[in-house]
Amino acid sequence: MRASASVSPWLPWLKPFLPSMVLLGGNAAELYHSSLLGHHIPPLLIKDTIFGVEKAGKKSSALHEHLIKLGFQKKIEKTEAPIPVYRRGDLGTIRFVFPQKKSGQPASSAGLAAAPEKGLELLLENPHSVEVKYLDQNYDVYIPQIGRFVLANGLKVKILKKSDPRDIYRAAMHFIHILDLLVENEDFEEEALNDFLEIRPPALLREFRDNLKENGPGSILWESTQKLYLNLYPNVKAVKLTSWHWKFQKIISKTILDSKTTD
Repeated sequence: MRASASVSPWLPWLKPFLPSMVLLGGNAAELYHSSLLGHHIPPLLIKDTIFGVEKAGKKSSALHEHLIKLGFQKKIEKTEAPIPVYRRGDLGTIRFVFPQKKSGQPASSAGLAAAPEKGLELLLENPHSVEVKYLDQNYDVYIPQIGRFVLANGLKVKILKKSDPRDIYRAAMHFIHILDLLVENEDFEEEALNDFLEIRPPALLREFRDNLKENGPGSILWESTQKLYLNLYPNVKAVKLTSWHWKFQKIISKTILDSKTTD
């Protein structure tokens, strides 16, 4: 199904490279909604434009050279860790991430500037294509399987005892992506559960379940997540989120058992 999306203005500039990239983050969530449900999501869920690539650095310098020729400038965003981005005044900022091979791996600066992302392999494996129309042209954009997108966000739904408000907010936004897709959309939940059955190793599903359980109703992270979600969707009642959470805990536990039987 064709979809319109906030990532659309980028597509003409990235067209030669779209087959080798996977759209991530809020932009991917937007395409799940617009392509399958025909509606948009709140702008808060669409922040940075992020693409995942298999390789970065010198081995994928063609994309870097392509962007530079089109007038993009490579910049370094100063956050907790320096993040390389590409910026152009009329489009804004785009960044790229690649699979992290070892702990503490630095960002690439030669060739395609990109940051390492732990667990990115999960999102890059067997992505789906969505047709996005922009200015009378159609573009095939790859997004992760819904189950893998949900799982990858769930693996980041955790905080340390000494986490500051920024850490809690980032973790809550990962939780929000899960709730946004699954609470009101049974078809998305069913598709995610089917994807879970194919994910290996099963330990990832157990970590996902435990993260959601530990940070469920009554936790600091849940309270932050619930507040954000109800601001995004004021017509949803808090009790529905709590009810969904405990029901989903039972469903995911059953899915973990079913996954073992398929090995």
